[in-house]
Amino acid sequence: MNSLKKLEEEVGSWANISVHPHRFGGREFLFGAAEVGHVHATGMVDIPFPRSVRDALLADGLAEEHHWVPNSGWITFRLRSEEDFSTRSVAHAHVIHSLRT
Repeated sequence: MNSLKKLEEEVGSWANISVHPHRFGGREFLFGAAEVGHVHATGMVDIPFPRSVRDALLADGLAEEHHWVPNSGWITFRLRSEEDFSTRSVAHAHVIHSLRT
């Protein structure tokens, strides 16, 4: 199973998460109506975080600035293997949204 499909199945199995086509291609993960991330067919995973979390991820070299909106809380992670960091990142975004409700 490829990494993108595995990520989609894993995240889609979490409580209150639904998976939908993303408006720019790929698949998006929604917690209710709030997007907690999306994946592109190229292996890029984009995830929104509070600015402080985003800054820490960038400082530790765990993510890149978002490719379209670099001055936001969004990060970009390039999925390279099934063991990659992106599943944990989406999980963190899921927890953050869960705590807000």
